[in-house]
Amino acid sequence: MISLVAYTSEPLNAMALESLFHSCPDVSPLTILSDLSGLLQQVSATKPQVILVSVDGPLDWGLINSLRWESPDSRVVLWLHDIAAEQAYQAVECGVRGILRKSLSPEMILKCVRKVAEGELWLEKTLTQSFLSGRTVKVSRRENELITLVAQGLKNKEIATVMDITEGTVKVYLSRLFEKVGVRDRFELALFGLRSANPADGPTNGAPVVKSVFIAAGGSAEPIRRSTKTRAARLFSARTLD
Repeated sequence: MISLVAYTSEPLNAMALESLFHSCPDVSPLTILSDLSGLLQQVSATKPQVILVSVDGPLDWGLINSLRWESPDSRVVLWLHDIAAEQAYQAVECGVRGILRKSLSPEMILKCVRKVAEGELWLEKTLTQSFLSGRTVKVSRRENELITLVAQGLKNKEIATVMDITEGTVKVYLSRLFEKVGVRDRFELALFGLRSANPADGPTNGAPVVKSVFIAAGGSAEPIRRSTKTRAARLFSARTLD
């Protein structure tokens, strides 16, 4: 019998999930929650095999990490509309064992829950293909420090002072880093750091911690349009070069 706890912010979805799982003799839904406040408490108390989490907006890395902390042996499945390959990679690195689209049929939801409960990793074919055709870029401690300082908005002179190197060396390091991660300028490098931050490590002084990142096929990070700056993008965007 598969023990399961599910969360969705939509009461109608909660009713549908409860009806679906109660009709399955091999799934025991411990509770279907539509209130986040009780989710961690329920997971901590019951230690379910599978936790199905509905995602209606940006991924809540803090919630994912908290679920893993409260019940390390539980297998988290994200139930969402869409996800970028880079975020899916980070989610798997963070311990998520299933990524399930909301457009799939009820039968596929049950299949995903069963496969994940058996210890398998559930990803749709397009994500699997992206992982196989993409590449992983390792970022050194020094490179992460540079990304952090750029994300904080420091100019080359200020970066040189903090890192105890010359401005010329900063420019060389930045040029190499741009090429390595496939970005065009400081703005994109700052957003790269934000998007690629390791959720398990959390921010350092308000800036991202980057150890490695998955880059989809094509040889560069996903292009970023300046016209689509979000509040977070504006917060992490760097000032103009000296």
